[in-house]
Amino acid sequence: LIIQNTTDDKDIIFQSDDGSGGVETYFFLDGSNGLTTFLDDKVLGFGNASDLRIKHDGSNSYIIQQGTGDLIIENKVDDKDIIFKSDDGSGGLATYFSLDGSTGYVNFEDNRRIAVGSGNDFMIYHDGTDTKLSNVTGGLQFHQNVNDSDIIFFCDDGSGGTTAYLTLDGSAAHTVANKEINFADS
Repeated sequence: LIIQNTTDDKDIIFQSDDGSGGVETYFFLDGSNGLTTFLDDKVLGFGNASDLRIKHDGSNSYIIQQGTGDLIIENKVDDKDIIFKSDDGSGGLATYFSLDGSTGYVNFEDNRRIAVGSGNDFMIYHDGTDTKLSNVTGGLQFHQNVNDSDIIFFCDDGSGGTTAYLTLDGSAAHTVANKEINFADS
């Protein structure tokens, strides 16, 4: 079975009942652009019950998993990435983060912030020179919930390694008078 249109820059149009006694176009093969075009609010469904759906409503685009199971985004090519790009705020396109298949890292580009809170109250980012934690609402709290464990701050030791400079000792007695902060020698 061959469905063919040999006229230059013309389409093959697929129409069906619109649910109210009329006929409408659901999709067409666009001969001038080499595209298969699904019209606004027409859903492309996958699976016996169309559990996975892709659509555009005229304003936004959607990938919807509404049936059973998980929605999995997977790249099986060795040492390749999944790259997330969007507008850069000035009309261009920028990579915001990627899932790096060669290192196993989630990589965020410089100055791309991980923002937490409804008002982006806490941010983590690297500006190309420094790594920054930025909190703009309330207190910044560090919790170590493992019994008798510590919070340890490491830094360069001046000879190519790192050493613990400050230890908040979680195994010390938990009375106000006996809480301990241990500083490294010198």
